[in-house]
Amino acid sequence: MLGLAQKLSAQGTAFTYQGRLNDAGAPANASYDFRFAVYNSVTNGSLVSPLLTNSAVVVTNGLFIVTLDFGTGVFTGGTNWLELAVRSTGATNFTALTPRQAILPVPYAIFAASASNLLGSLNTTQLSGTLPSAQLAGAYSGALNFSNAANTFAGSFVGTFSGNGSALNSLNASQLTFGTVADARLSPNVALLDHSQSFAGSNYFSGPMTTTGTNNFNGVNTFTNRANNFTGSFFGNGLVGWLVVNSVATNATADTGYLVFNTGFAAVNLPPSSSLLVDDIVRVAGAGPGGWQARVNSGQSIFGNFCSYKNCYLLGLPVATLPNSDCLGVAASSDGGRLYAVGNFTGIYGSTDAGQHWNRVGPLAGSWNSIACSANGQIVYAAPTGVGGTIWGSINGGATWVSNNVTGNTVACTADGSKIFTGKIACSGDGTNLAKISGGISISTNSGSTWLSISAPSGNLGCLAVSSDCTRLVAGVSNGLLYASANMGTTWTTLTTSTQLWAGAWMSADGSHFAGAASKNGGLTNGILYSSVSPQPGTVTTNSIVGSKGAAVELQYLGNNQFMPVSSAGNIWAN
Repeated sequence: MLGLAQKLSAQGTAFTYQGRLNDAGAPANASYDFRFAVYNSVTNGSLVSPLLTNSAVVVTNGLFIVTLDFGTGVFTGGTNWLELAVRSTGATNFTALTPRQAILPVPYAIFAASASNLLGSLNTTQLSGTLPSAQLAGAYSGALNFSNAANTFAGSFVGTFSGNGSALNSLNASQLTFGTVADARLSPNVALLDHSQSFAGSNYFSGPMTTTGTNNFNGVNTFTNRANNFTGSFFGNGLVGWLVVNSVATNATADTGYLVFNTGFAAVNLPPSSSLLVDDIVRVAGAGPGGWQARVNSGQSIFGNFCSYKNCYLLGLPVATLPNSDCLGVAASSDGGRLYAVGNFTGIYGSTDAGQHWNRVGPLAGSWNSIACSANGQIVYAAPTGVGGTIWGSINGGATWVSNNVTGNTVACTADGSKIFTGKIACSGDGTNLAKISGGISISTNSGSTWLSISAPSGNLGCLAVSSDCTRLVAGVSNGLLYASANMGTTWTTLTTSTQLWAGAWMSADGSHFAGAASKNGGLTNGILYSSVSPQPGTVTTNSIVGSKGAAVELQYLGNNQFMPVSSAGNIWAN
């Protein structure tokens, strides 16, 4: 028979076991081997512990005591049974003793059930109910997951929250010390560095400020610090930003500047009066070779001091000085001081005082139909009357002449005299921009590769001259009048009132000087009409003003459909 007594200790995994062993019906007195195992049922069931063997246990008068240690994970709260097997020390087989013995709690284990002195890890499945909040105080260094939306927190939190944070409230924004708040989460009134801003209120900017993006200041803004640096353009009353123009026509708006880069003539149409306020500004500047035109609308005018071809005068050609005085061609240096004239008289004549006095130049005799010279007046070309004649040239102001072996009865040359043109072609620049008489008038901006027809005075044209950019022209009608245009033929102004047989014309590269030669053929009065352009005080134009490359104007609206230039650079012509 087997009697059991047991004592469990809750202070570790080992516990003592006391028992009584009878052998053959009498208390045992010898050494025995004991094997212990824990099952989850009194019979059959599953083994829940390792097999534990205690060898050579001394049994006296049937009593013995052993220490058992099955380790952790065996006694987890359920009811377990201890099975014993015994054999004489040194024997082979164990004999299992029945029945299995229930393992009951002892005082320490009962005390441990209250967890007041719990050591080690506690399986969370053993917890139930609600823990008092006072028992949750302290620091929790492990990962916590609060998945219930009703969770609330008071105090401070160290760590990381994951989730959408939709139920968070009473957050103190001053506690944000790192990280980035997305732009979309900010108020629309917050200015962003990489966005276009609209400041609709009154703003005061007193410190240095650099604004490189597109900014629109609609309110009253004051910039008082002289260190402010603005990159870009300001548009507004008195602040005119510049726009680049590469088109042949542009409709202007108030308080805007137009920088014209066209290779051809470009028109800038001024704003209608209905869209303007008094003091509004429009600027036009020529940066390209094509020249520009500031064109008014119907009913508008521009009042100011502009250049005009109307202040020209007739140079008399005394018969004593020019035999027969039948002038067919004229040319001059860029300043108009050195003049050359040819016609139905013997030889070529020149003047060094802008046509006041004339003398025969060089040894050439005969009649000459056309003449051209370089900007300095030293390189000269002459074309004879008739058909099939040879053009002659001089490099010393007409002192000596040689044949160029080029046939033609008209001649023009570049400003440096290096290239000549025949066939009623006009040139005063580098040969890139040309004009010619071809029934009407055509211009070329590519050295004659292609031609564009422009408006011309009606009648049979007898002569033509142009500035280097072809924006200003003088054209004479045979048995008619002499005309001038300052806007590439868009409009023409009459320079004379009586009919003449206009046969030759010349213009300086900048358009500031021109001359026209009149023949007396048919009994008309002959001579040279000469102009030295200068600003005309009190000029009013209801058409347009024009300028070349390097010329610029600032027009201010005065009200009553009238503009006035408040500043300008270069010569500005009025039609």
